[in-house]
Amino acid sequence: MQLTKFLLFFVTGCLNLFLSSEEQTLTTDKSSTGDAEKDRVIFLPGIDPQPTFAGYSGFLAGSTPNIQLHYWLIQAEKQPEKAPLLLWLNGGPGCSSMQGALLENGPFFIQPGQNLEINPHSWNKLGNVLYLETPAGVGYSYAVDGNVTADDDLTSKNSYYAIQNFLERFPEYKGRDFFITGESYGGVYVPTLAVRLIEKPLALKLKGIAVGNGLMNYRLNDNSLVYFANYHGLMDEDMWSDALKKCCGAQPTRKCFFTDTHSTYCEKLVNDIYIRVWGLNVYNIYAPCAGGVNGSFQQTQLRPKEIVSGRLGSNLVYTDFGNLFRTNSLLKAERSVLRSLVRSANTRLIPPCMDDTSIRSYLNSRAVRKALHVDLPKVGVWEACSSEVNSNYRRNYKDLSPQYIQILKSKVPVLLFSGDVDSVCNYFGTLWFVDGLSLKTEKPLKHWLYTDRDGTSQVGGVHKVMRLDETDLWYVTIRGSGHMAPTDKPIPTFHMIRSFIQSKPLN
Repeated sequence: MQLTKFLLFFVTGCLNLFLSSEEQTLTTDKSSTGDAEKDRVIFLPGIDPQPTFAGYSGFLAGSTPNIQLHYWLIQAEKQPEKAPLLLWLNGGPGCSSMQGALLENGPFFIQPGQNLEINPHSWNKLGNVLYLETPAGVGYSYAVDGNVTADDDLTSKNSYYAIQNFLERFPEYKGRDFFITGESYGGVYVPTLAVRLIEKPLALKLKGIAVGNGLMNYRLNDNSLVYFANYHGLMDEDMWSDALKKCCGAQPTRKCFFTDTHSTYCEKLVNDIYIRVWGLNVYNIYAPCAGGVNGSFQQTQLRPKEIVSGRLGSNLVYTDFGNLFRTNSLLKAERSVLRSLVRSANTRLIPPCMDDTSIRSYLNSRAVRKALHVDLPKVGVWEACSSEVNSNYRRNYKDLSPQYIQILKSKVPVLLFSGDVDSVCNYFGTLWFVDGLSLKTEKPLKHWLYTDRDGTSQVGGVHKVMRLDETDLWYVTIRGSGHMAPTDKPIPTFHMIRSFIQSKPLN
């Protein structure tokens, strides 16, 4: 299988718009000042009765007025005037945080039958949640001049100024406890933004950061994936033995860096591994592939022109796995060909084994765009992930260790959690990253428990607590979850994030 078959992007869902004939007004906290009132969501299509908590949606300027980042603020269910502020960032690079709001940890889940359903494990039970679509070009966000080229530093800079402008629009949030959260490429977005806030504080109290199935170190993520594939029965013994013998050299076999050996054999090994997992849902290897696996998945070799997976209307639809094995010469050549193909056609990025039809339908409907105050000429078609942003994005950091150390030294706690059946940002890579920080072990690895729906105690996963001076880093796995833990395992994930935000032990 060719690596470019996949996309390290995030999840999509199911809904076509249904607009109730009775427009009910949301019950809201009237304390918002500034110009926030123009952003108030008066009526949200697809749900009846309307929720009792407030919502605001609009645009926040980045470092210049040219950058307009869409936000959706969903106030806490209880005591929003006192509750902390949580920022959520989906990854990509180039994917929309509306997926987090509507498919993962927001107060609504998109359902078949043109409805929104209340999420009983929404994170707005813990605080006011700010969903930010960044960088410009993602989701509803846009650049006035149309230039959506971005990199890690520019993304964190524009997010920083968006938060500054948010506080001007909502001054009642000044002085609140603040948590930055995200997933996948959020492993880059979250710490780089946190460092900016540490070096140039705003009127917020940064109390912690949390990243789920994050990309923090390319080399560790790449090589741990080979172990993940083997340990999940996706490689045969001959392939594994050859890999250890020919690609590890004097390295210890328990932690071999296969990508350090740039031989033809070892680079081809990466291709062969992906051929063997062709057609799996890479975000959760035990979940089905939406729409099934088509015949091309049975091929042993695919060329970039075959990565285009179908046609939706006038759009060619393709997937990409561009955050992995970027130094592999075979795959670099294929990515180059694929990039040319993508730029020459009307294309959309979609996550592998996901169906984004319904969320696109909902968020592109006229009623929803009007309700969220995004019905502007400059705002294009909403997509789960932006092909243009992704293909032009420059990655400044390949190892985020210095940023995470700086955050801990600044006395800001860190939570790194991993669904343990995700292959794209697998738990091995996260564990190796944590161990590589050389922190003191405060609590060794052990099971943690949560209370399930039936009232029984169940194992949520494993966790350990590391410490730098007096500040903790939690490493946590979510048992049986894939890349999107709030979707796959909402109850244990909610228990975990609540414990972290409330500074309670994870037992």
